[in-house]
Amino acid sequence: MVMENKDKLRHVSHTNEWLEHIYETIIQKDEKEYAFVEMNIKQFRYINIEYDCAFGDHVLASMQQLLETQLKGRGYVARRYADTFDFFVEHNHETHVLDSFLMDIIDAVFENGIEGLHKNLYTSFGIYLLHEECPPFAKLQTLAGIARKQLHHDRRTFSYELAQQDVVQEYLKTYRLSTKLTQARFLNQFQIYIQPKVELQTHKICGGELLMRWILEDGTMVPLNEFMSTFTKNGDLYMIDLQHFDKMCAFLQQRIKKHKAVVPISFNVTNLTVFDGDFLQDYLGTFRQYSLPKDLIEFEFTEDIHFEKKDQVQDIIDIFRSEGFTCTLDDFGNGFSSFDLLMNAAIDIIKLDRLFFQGMLSEQRKRVIHNIIDIAKIKGIKVLAEGVETKEYARFVEAEGCDYIQGFYYYRPMPLGEFEKLLDSDKILPYTMDDK
Repeated sequence: MVMENKDKLRHVSHTNEWLEHIYETIIQKDEKEYAFVEMNIKQFRYINIEYDCAFGDHVLASMQQLLETQLKGRGYVARRYADTFDFFVEHNHETHVLDSFLMDIIDAVFENGIEGLHKNLYTSFGIYLLHEECPPFAKLQTLAGIARKQLHHDRRTFSYELAQQDVVQEYLKTYRLSTKLTQARFLNQFQIYIQPKVELQTHKICGGELLMRWILEDGTMVPLNEFMSTFTKNGDLYMIDLQHFDKMCAFLQQRIKKHKAVVPISFNVTNLTVFDGDFLQDYLGTFRQYSLPKDLIEFEFTEDIHFEKKDQVQDIIDIFRSEGFTCTLDDFGNGFSSFDLLMNAAIDIIKLDRLFFQGMLSEQRKRVIHNIIDIAKIKGIKVLAEGVETKEYARFVEAEGCDYIQGFYYYRPMPLGEFEKLLDSDKILPYTMDDK
């Protein structure tokens, strides 16, 4: 049964202050059979834009009334702000009972009588079950909000997440990692590694791809899959990529001044990088600080950045190529737009994704690889086989007329110092400075 408390009348009903007072009373009476729920109406801005704010206010008032009706005798509700509502509801620690109640709300929201919105309102929920621990009200709201925003699926009609320990810890882990990554950037823990590229006609090193590795103070290397997804969201990756581009330009310039051997170096251009408003200015501006032949610089555009905005990306590729840089389509075959780009884009090289070179070299696989190389040759595009780890695949792509190869079969990624030793050896393809 829902408790009765005359003291609650001191607060305006259905406000955040009122609901906080309800919570304090629940705690005092040790009534922990409640769930605290944050409910959000998805894409509510659409309603305000499509209709107007006055209509939006009418919808919110109707939702408030709907929730009060659904919770009558079972709980309490308040609208915290905008399209977000908070409520307490009895749940007796049975998840299926809570599911049933939330579905009742969904049904009521769908069946609303507001003209134009019938069966077109969608909600998401974050839930905190009151058990032994009863956090302060503000923290309770925060935890339920974290749970709702941590949803790993997006069902339009009904989705919720419980603010259990693992969900909250996952949230905290993400943001703690983001802070740690920024600190690591200022500590210069992100080191340059180079993976050599080999020309198949001579079997000598003809270039290298710049890669990044996170090396801790004790020399431990942090696996990329443990931080890269967070890295691409917080902006640090762009800063490090640009910093490494600057360092490699300086590295090449110093070797040329000392009359030492050099090879072209390629730099990855990610989805995050290419759509940064300062991308062209930053990279071109950095390059122009150094007296380098332009054919020593290669930009590798990862395949996944092209699908939705391929025209914009092609414009950037065209600018780089008109400046004299080599442009490569990375990860070819590992996305939806690969063949469209092969047929229509102006690029210099495609890198066949490592997926082509995993597993048994079957006749079917041979035909697929042969056909791709054949099409690239017709288009005047050179081909690099990436991720090759076995002699069988290495010999096959060489026989098929592939131009370059990159993979563990020849060289693994290595620190810049080790790569420099290779440059000083006889294992590289001579690069002439004549007419550069």
